Amino acid sequence: MDHTRNALFAGLALVSYLMLLAWNEDYPQLPQQNTDIVSGPAENSFDLPDVTISNQSEDLPQVQNTSSPSLTQTNTVNNSLISITTPVHQAKIDLLGGDIDSVALPKFPTSLDALDDPFILLRNDNNGIYVSRSGLIGENGPDASTTGRPLYRSQQSNYSLDSGQLIVDLLYTDPSNVEIIKRFTFSSDDYLINIQYLINNQSQNSWSANFFGDIKRDRSPDPSSTGGFGLRDFMGAAISLEDDPYKKIDFDDIDNGEPAYPVTGGWAAFSQHYFLSAWVPQQDQTNTYTTRKNAAGEYLIGFVSPLISVQPGQVQTVEANFWAGPKDQNRLEEIHQDLDLTIDYNWLWFIAQPIFWLLMKINSVIGNYGWSIIGLTFVIKIIFMRLSASSYRSMAKMRRLTPKINQLKDRYGDDKQKLMQAQMELWKKEKVNPLGGCLPMLLQMPVLIGIYWVLMKSVELRQAPFLLWYKDLSVMDPYFILPLIMGASMFISQTLSPMATTDPVQAKVMKLMPVIFTVFFLWFPAGLVLYWLVSNIFNIVQQSYIIRSVNKSYENKTAQ
Repeated sequence: MDHTRNALFAGLALVSYLMLLAWNEDYPQLPQQNTDIVSGPAENSFDLPDVTISNQSEDLPQVQNTSSPSLTQTNTVNNSLISITTPVHQAKIDLLGGDIDSVALPKFPTSLDALDDPFILLRNDNNGIYVSRSGLIGENGPDASTTGRPLYRSQQSNYSLDSGQLIVDLLYTDPSNVEIIKRFTFSSDDYLINIQYLINNQSQNSWSANFFGDIKRDRSPDPSSTGGFGLRDFMGAAISLEDDPYKKIDFDDIDNGEPAYPVTGGWAAFSQHYFLSAWVPQQDQTNTYTTRKNAAGEYLIGFVSPLISVQPGQVQTVEANFWAGPKDQNRLEEIHQDLDLTIDYNWLWFIAQPIFWLLMKINSVIGNYGWSIIGLTFVIKIIFMRLSASSYRSMAKMRRLTPKINQLKDRYGDDKQKLMQAQMELWKKEKVNPLGGCLPMLLQMPVLIGIYWVLMKSVELRQAPFLLWYKDLSVMDPYFILPLIMGASMFISQTLSPMATTDPVQAKVMKLMPVIFTVFFLWFPAGLVLYWLVSNIFNIVQQSYIIRSVNKSYENKTAQ
């Protein structure tokens, strides 16, 4: 019986260790989010504010070119913002440089208490800096000019789109008569923004530059994390390398200095819980990816393209795509084969991804993620039904042998060697494997952890309703009803197969397990608690049936 006890405690230790790792990684205390996007009149969050511009060129990427001008002058021109409104984006573009200055996501409210308040992904205000920048640098690049970044012209200050695509052109002519159109293409149903430069060289000389795109942000907390002990996913930079398709780079790594990475294709991103901003340049060229920290303490990650050369009288284009939206696993994979890795399922990704796929398939039929989680639970429990049955059958047989085990303990007293030999003979005679109740359960633990990551990291569960007061399955149960019922179900399951031990300390620990798990689950997202509860109910039904079957089998043998 020592083998059984040790195996059970090893399993509990493993589960507890993994749970603590997940807890330490995902559940820090977070400050409350401030949801103001820009300062200005509350009735119109897209009024054009007057903002004083400091030097915006000093932290641009550098190109190794001896004729490149120094980027140290201060630009004193006031910038102008134009607004773009689509069904998926509410964005502002700064005409000084043509950067995306802010992005809000109308389909993702900040909270269920403020459905008209879109979640703010990018921002540039007193509450934080998180912007997407792009430009042309190098020998003739206007963004590398000593006079500062180019001030573009726009035909309108406000653009809107209901369906289809929206093209926003920004116009600039440099002193040498090179006309540049910076074109943004927005879609009504996609979070991918195309940024294209159309360069018309009407000068008498050849023109060359490099296209760069980067993301600049400060180290403010992740605003997409839930309150209280809510989940915080990895927040930091990431790039895709040929030998490391998802290289995470946290802020400390940038502080310490990261090398430049030349990559054919690739992407660069800033990742946070549920949402992503990412540059995806042209994939048929070698782009140089860099991270850095500027004098203001802001962090940057981005790329620089190869040299673009435009001869007199010629027109050339260069482009890249920028994602500003949720971590939509299927869409991100379509954009780049490795971009969906930013939905980080850790080392059990090969289990978590099929579980996610199955959950999405079930929800496409049911249409409610709460009921879909219940359906997912039943499918998984059915898959593991035979394995669980073997475990419960072994537990039931061990329970039947408890009186005989106690007799052996009384007979041999403190002689543990003889007691163990007698126990092994009894198990062999009764054809019972003392580890049979533990190993099947341990084999299911990776699946449980995979489900944990899927339910915690899928943006589809954010603000997903179920029924009654469960308006958001990604946050804790406000009334603790599900965790308490879950704890009761664990207690019932425990009474069906009590721990076969006479050690009072071990017995007390086992009796406290339902209480300990209930306390843990008080702050877990309701969707995860729902899965565990339904799984426990399924286990109780199956366990009760098997116990009755084993008892009936023993009674029939006794009657014979």
